[in-house]
Amino acid sequence: RRCPWDNPAFAGMFMSLVMFGFLGGITGVVLGTEQLNIIMHNTLYVPGHFHGTVVAGTTLAFMALTYLVLPLIFQRDVIWPKLAKWQPYLFGIGAAGISLSMMGAGTLGIPRRHWDTKLTDAALGFEFPAAADLMMGLNGIFALMAGLGGAIYILVTVGTILFGKRLDTAETQPLVFPLHSGGGEAVSKYGSEGTIKLPGTIVLVGIFFASFVLYYFVNWKYLSDLWLFR
Repeated sequence: RRCPWDNPAFAGMFMSLVMFGFLGGITGVVLGTEQLNIIMHNTLYVPGHFHGTVVAGTTLAFMALTYLVLPLIFQRDVIWPKLAKWQPYLFGIGAAGISLSMMGAGTLGIPRRHWDTKLTDAALGFEFPAAADLMMGLNGIFALMAGLGGAIYILVTVGTILFGKRLDTAETQPLVFPLHSGGGEAVSKYGSEGTIKLPGTIVLVGIFFASFVLYYFVNWKYLSDLWLFR
């Protein structure tokens, strides 16, 4: 609650951490399990996993890093701070939505690398569930959201480099997004109380492992429903 959620560097970093672990990490283990891979191999689930790692995780992390690099390396203060505050949320939520909708469509059987998912004029026709069309529609909506976030990122970063206020090393005026917004005292005293205080970390790790076990079990149950023995 007390975290600097209006700082795009922090917001982007935290979201990338969570999305890389939950969307990319858990699904990566599931895809890496040979038996479970049977129900997802070569479907849209695979690029959905990639979007969870490379886009929602890695790309968003580097975007967040940019907001620290601009004043540190280029000696420019970030322009259009209101746009910058919304940018990681637009891109992060959009990328996460792309990942989830792709994985949902893949779970329902939509193939990857195929020019026509409707299998028009195929010798053996197949009708995908209506939910698959919903997933594909949501994928397009979230793609537009992520694209808007990416465009804002380019606008803010390039605009800052070209037109941002030049910083003077002797200047004491605070940055729009401070590199260190408090917490120095807490960091200097951390560990001096003789006990480790990691309540938020422990809760997040607990949620992660619970989600992993649940999702892993659900996929084994899904496989058992499809793989019938008579």
